[in-house]
Amino acid sequence: MKREPTMEASDEVQMTPVRLSGTPGVASSEAQPSAMVEGRFPLERNMSRHLGPAVILGSTLLLGSACKKSEDPAPEPSATPPPAPTEPAPGYTLSFLEAASPSGCTWIRHESSGTRKPLATVDAVCERLKLAWGPRGRQGLVMDRGNGELPPRAWQVDFESGQSTRLLLPELGHTDTLGFDEAGHVVALVSQLEDLPRKMESGSEYFLFDGKRFLLPEAEGSPGLAHAYRHEAGQWKHLETVATLYEMDGALGTEALATASRLTSSTFSQDADRLSESELEEGNEDAARLDAVVKDRGHTAYGMWVSMETHQGPLYSWEATGELPTLMLPLRWEVNDRLVEPEQLALAPTSTVALRMRGRLLLVSAEQAARVYDAKTKKRIAALENVHGTRFWPQQRTVTAAAPASTVTEP
Repeated sequence: MKREPTMEASDEVQMTPVRLSGTPGVASSEAQPSAMVEGRFPLERNMSRHLGPAVILGSTLLLGSACKKSEDPAPEPSATPPPAPTEPAPGYTLSFLEAASPSGCTWIRHESSGTRKPLATVDAVCERLKLAWGPRGRQGLVMDRGNGELPPRAWQVDFESGQSTRLLLPELGHTDTLGFDEAGHVVALVSQLEDLPRKMESGSEYFLFDGKRFLLPEAEGSPGLAHAYRHEAGQWKHLETVATLYEMDGALGTEALATASRLTSSTFSQDADRLSESELEEGNEDAARLDAVVKDRGHTAYGMWVSMETHQGPLYSWEATGELPTLMLPLRWEVNDRLVEPEQLALAPTSTVALRMRGRLLLVSAEQAARVYDAKTKKRIAALENVHGTRFWPQQRTVTAAAPASTVTEP
């Protein structure tokens, strides 16, 4: 039995060309390999039967995988986190004086939102006025210090109604200071240097006032008396008198009165928001840095650099020395390790300034202008022109002292 030649799937098939002889009807012996060529076709059919399903299955899997990959969405790139939002500057309330038309001066309460509330208009120039606040935030005082020709004058202001009332001052002496005690009474501190009879006894000199003796202080200065009065039911009630000194550096004047230390607010008292200064001695590293940065101060006032500490770093100013030390420009603070002037300060180089800090807010007050800064971001957030005596509105005090039984107007 004749067997057909077989081939492994890996064998190579040799294709031999078939040549025909020139005699018709007779095939040449070279045509014999054609039988193997013909035998290849059944072999291929056999291989297709055995390998076909596997090949088809593999192709299907590959095609399905490619389709699945094409259907999967491309992964999104990682999103860059947005920058942290800038914390807005806190709100604030300012108190300032503004010239009224055609004359006089208006006390204004100004909110950071832009709201302005005129509190009182008085017949006086703004430069001479001093202010005080009642302990419960309902009333205030406006005092005109006067001058050599004009005596002091005062007005009591009701913040809620916007009404102001002229307040007659004690007739004796010169009213230096007005303020409030914890019960809300108006208190006057009065200096007296004239019309004081002096007596001598046992080598000691004394003033005689209201039947009482007051020994003259032995220190240098102009001796006199200081009196304290409280305003009740339209009258001034005498509280206290002491002998004291005036008209020299370090003289206490009316501050020698015990009543002075008990006032919650007065036209003389220091502002709690005012920054305290520390002198930078010559040769100090910070002073040397400031001198290197500030080549021209813009004035020739003799003085020194001072530093004021804040929660956002030091603030530097020039302090002119004289009868009373005065803060002046230049101003500098640290921004990115550089000493720079607060942005858009726009004040004359010879300006004297008062510097106040409440939280992260810096208030720069000049003679007729004010600037508010966010000390955290070092950005200017407000600018006021043609204003006097600008300061932060005082925070309301918590008063625990009981008011006396006498009838008084609730502050």
